Amino acid sequence: MKTVYLTNIPAPYREDCHEIVYKNLNRNYLVIYCSKTESDRKWKLERRTYRKIFLKDSSIKFKKKNIYIGFDIINILNKENPNIIILNGLAPTMIFAFIWAKIKNCKIIASTDANILTENQQGINFIQKLIRILIYKRFDAYIGASKKSLKLFEFYGAKAKNKFFVSHYSYPTKKLNNCPIGKRQYDIILCGQFIKRKLYDFSIDVIEKLIVEKKELNIKIIGYGPMKDHVLNRLNKLGVNYNYRGSIDPSKIIKEFSTAKLFLFPTKSDGWGVVANEACIAGTPVITCNNAGAANELIINNFNGLVLKLKVKLWSQEIIKILNNERKLKKYSKNASIFVKNFDSSAAAKKIIMAVKLAIK
Repeated sequence: MKTVYLTNIPAPYREDCHEIVYKNLNRNYLVIYCSKTESDRKWKLERRTYRKIFLKDSSIKFKKKNIYIGFDIINILNKENPNIIILNGLAPTMIFAFIWAKIKNCKIIASTDANILTENQQGINFIQKLIRILIYKRFDAYIGASKKSLKLFEFYGAKAKNKFFVSHYSYPTKKLNNCPIGKRQYDIILCGQFIKRKLYDFSIDVIEKLIVEKKELNIKIIGYGPMKDHVLNRLNKLGVNYNYRGSIDPSKIIKEFSTAKLFLFPTKSDGWGVVANEACIAGTPVITCNNAGAANELIINNFNGLVLKLKVKLWSQEIIKILNNERKLKKYSKNASIFVKNFDSSAAAKKIIMAVKLAIK
């Protein structure tokens, strides 16, 4: 039984998962990538042993997004002749693979990190919606990065409920010697691409209110992107103490999180939000909102962080309460580092394997 996983580019939060699936499926597992990277990604990945192939990069840019049109996928599928194909996304390359699978009577699994909110934010067009209506109901199993993905599949007519598996974006959760939460240098960490969707202006508005109550607030910032100068200029005008670390290699990011007491993670929409995993592994409680896929799944309100409405005053009030209550801060930190073990690479790989076994039946 040979399984092919077709996706856009390699990502650090899937590498260990692919490695585990590869070994558990007796190495009859091939990952096909449409490209080696994209212009807005600065990931450096460690070598893995799982089998992979890169298609000829035949992408075009449309509204700042890469649209993959790789006709060479047909030749590769003819050569590999898989029993199951997992399609992570619905770019034209994936549609070609879907058609091939239907002709060859190959089982097909739909995979996505999207949900109804993220698709609304992206503003997908009529043709994209029509494709989803036509093909989502024709898959043999479904994989989502969060539970919210199930509603998306069902919205487009798929009867996915008993065929749906959640494979969260994740990392291995090895035990780390994190600095005790009360002794950490930074009160708050901000981490992510400097783009509007990540709501940096909201975070800075919250910080502006916090420094009224806590004059010596220390901030760490990690990220890159088009809004970098805007973000740093706003912080400079506030006169807040901050350390801008730029872009950090994924292998070192958890160490960066382990120097901060709280991670602020507001967002317009995130299919999952792997930064929440990184923070929790470091024992750093996360403050987020319902727009993040990880909210109410990995991040549980008043357990290992907070899930709040996007109101500046509310966030600043709740954050001050936590920073002034070391007992609560320690509780959230301990719960974060323990609970995230349920969302590690092994758990994510297990769900992919379960989807494969269901589809083949």
